[in-house]
Amino acid sequence: MTPEDQLQWEARWAVPAAIASFGAAVLLVISATIFFPKDRKGIERAPDLLLSIDDQSGAYIASAALTALAALLLLGVFYYLFRAVVARGGGVPQWFVYLVYAAPVLFAVGSLIYALQAVDIADEFASGTPIRGSEGGDRAKELSDISPVLIAAQTAGTVGVAFLFVMLPLRARRVGLVTPFMGILGAIAGALIVFQLAGVSAIVQGFWLGALGMLFLGRWPGGRGPAWETGEAEPWPSARERAGLGSKGAEPAPELDPAPETGPAPDPEPVPDRPPSRKRRKKKR
Repeated sequence: MTPEDQLQWEARWAVPAAIASFGAAVLLVISATIFFPKDRKGIERAPDLLLSIDDQSGAYIASAALTALAALLLLGVFYYLFRAVVARGGGVPQWFVYLVYAAPVLFAVGSLIYALQAVDIADEFASGTPIRGSEGGDRAKELSDISPVLIAAQTAGTVGVAFLFVMLPLRARRVGLVTPFMGILGAIAGALIVFQLAGVSAIVQGFWLGALGMLFLGRWPGGRGPAWETGEAEPWPSARERAGLGSKGAEPAPELDPAPETGPAPDPEPVPDRPPSRKRRKKKR
């Protein structure tokens, strides 16, 4: 594919990719605000979580479903960015496209099936005894045994999506498709998929995806980098370069017109002798 064909493909799919990015951002933020585990005194963490899932089973499943849908939208986002990076020689191997396809799907399916099994386990735990104390904690652990195949699929999907968040933004930064800040923030968003922080992970991921959608549409403040226009790897310009001041410093001062050439300076006029004062003339008399 020639650079011209690639640029035409990017222009044709920019709006769908941006919509997918905005949609994934909104769904991730909403899914993080639907389900909040309660804090019950005298109950260990695992039983407390199961009781919260049983009390809010609908919200828990809805949260998992929105997360799964957001993951499927990420497939389009990452594929668009992958094509753009590869076309500019970003050093991403061609087999990486299989990870772009598989990781979001595994993450989506694993999250949804895991939520459905968790609801069944929570219902069984809430219907029996004991619930409190160490015996309740042991019983919760026994009931929480989930299929190793499901755990492996969910883990592979989670790690794969996190790797996409880290790898693609850093490669896009190298070829000038995103700013250095966007590249680093994408890597942070990927790390927060594995190391979840309540109230933080979804906000960081949503912000990055929203900014990426603006970039796809060419609505980035100050304009996009030249790599989006040329189809080749070019560093993202700094603020000084976008202002037209060059990379070394301020604008050079304008040259002054040379002074007009003049001939040799004329000889100074002779100063006439000062006449003697009246006092001197009187003395002479």
